Amino acid sequence: GPSKDLLYRLHEELSISYHRCLLDRPAAESARAYLASRALNEDVVREFRIGYAPPVWDGMLRWARPKKYDLELLLAAGLVVKSDRPDARNPYYDRFRDRLMFPIRDEQGRVVAFSGRVLEADAKAAKYVNSPETPLFRKGSVLYALDKARRAILDAREAIVCEGQIDVIRCHQAGITTAVAAQGTAFTETHARLL
Repeated sequence: GPSKDLLYRLHEELSISYHRCLLDRPAAESARAYLASRALNEDVVREFRIGYAPPVWDGMLRWARPKKYDLELLLAAGLVVKSDRPDARNPYYDRFRDRLMFPIRDEQGRVVAFSGRVLEADAKAAKYVNSPETPLFRKGSVLYALDKARRAILDAREAIVCEGQIDVIRCHQAGITTAVAAQGTAFTETHARLL
């Protein structure tokens, strides 16, 4: 499989790209409106590098081509999914489309995965779609925002475990910097040990 270094670089670059989309793209207007409705200010949006995945099916392949990231790498990262429809015109499509994107970082602050939240209250779509398990990402052993909360947790000797990313970000914005969240999974023994 692809090297971990390459996967780290891919995730870092993509998180910057999604973040630019959120700030600049007309298509991201509903994403910006949603963040405003949740009272998340621009500083915290930048600090957590919240992004937006455009509503296209082949965005990843188009984005990756000039960067020389190949299909194998995108599949290994779980960013592209193989269609199971035999008549599919393009057999590979983006896992994340028209979603608010939250980069998931490891303790060292490296982007290892993404969590994408729907913007419409649409019953058909899962509210959150997360990166699958990859060589970089084991969801049972990653806590969202631990890289930012570590210092405060050490000082306070306590942590606040929230349900989701937005709760964590709102806590940090309010100065409660010991907040973290489990990543699309129940709180595990590994999480407890990490803390």
